[in-house]
Amino acid sequence: MHLTTRLPLSFMFFKHWHTDDTEVGVVIAKARFERATDGMFYATQTPPEFLLEDTYEGDPATSPLTSEQDIAPAKIGTDLLINAIARSPEAKPATDWPVSVSIADRLHYSFRVRGPSNWEHRATGWKPGKPEPVTEVPITYALAYGGMAAGADADNPEVFEFNPSGIGYTTPQSRANKDPFPAPQIGELAEFMAADPQTEMTVHGFGPIAKSWLPRRAEAGTFDAAWQQTRHPRMPVDYGLGFWNAAPKPLQISPALAGNETIMLAGVSHTAETVEARLPGVALTLRMTGQENSYQDMVLDTVLVDVSDQIIEKNSLTLLWRCLITMPDRFETGDIQQMHME
Repeated sequence: MHLTTRLPLSFMFFKHWHTDDTEVGVVIAKARFERATDGMFYATQTPPEFLLEDTYEGDPATSPLTSEQDIAPAKIGTDLLINAIARSPEAKPATDWPVSVSIADRLHYSFRVRGPSNWEHRATGWKPGKPEPVTEVPITYALAYGGMAAGADADNPEVFEFNPSGIGYTTPQSRANKDPFPAPQIGELAEFMAADPQTEMTVHGFGPIAKSWLPRRAEAGTFDAAWQQTRHPRMPVDYGLGFWNAAPKPLQISPALAGNETIMLAGVSHTAETVEARLPGVALTLRMTGQENSYQDMVLDTVLVDVSDQIIEKNSLTLLWRCLITMPDRFETGDIQQMHME
């Protein structure tokens, strides 16, 4: 399909296997919006490039995924991804403070951030050290619960598969020498207060989950000998479209966002109690022509909010819309158009 548009978008058409083994067409469109002095977000005239491969903070085996590639057939809702640094109120050093994101009537997700601290072994057992007062904590899975630790096999460490890049994960073998080890800096208040390094904690964060991590990996289905012999390179019969959602489960929003929603972030600015990011009132439709003519609405399935810069005017939004076309060979051309929103 030959695509066109008059809008400041990057766009692409490709074919992909669907869950019922049929070949479908996929159209994706991407735009970047920057915050103006009036607080609203406006599209940049130079659209962002598509991401064609995953990128990581470092080694993919041991570091967090920073950017998910854009090529996917569909998602089961909107991925809300946030690039942010937790910042203490009024830039005053603090041992901990809450961070949250909310959308009225759609979403509320929160966790706690803390300064660096260690688990320390004392006469009465393992105890948490007091967190160091800080003014900033990067919101990265590298500081959330997880990581690797010595196992029964000295040559093969045990891995916390929900977050191999984190800190705080421990095993009896890793605790045997009674050396201090880092505690997570991102997590739930109740789990921090439980003060037990032997109990696994929940992984919290705002960034994408790598395909190889749990629970996302479980959505990929069963890659066994039968799959190798009968289905490769197609996905297993028991895979679900949720595999393509990269956001952590609390930030997967279904039904999908439509535009005009206001995302409210707390705990990410020294100067503002809440940072608001109102999504542009943009909705897209694809007009297709060929053996027949048709219109199909595109779904806003990825929203990246970047509030990592303390200067509010440097905040940005990156939005990606997608639509899936059955029997795509019916159509020769497609034009991406903006729909009117009430």
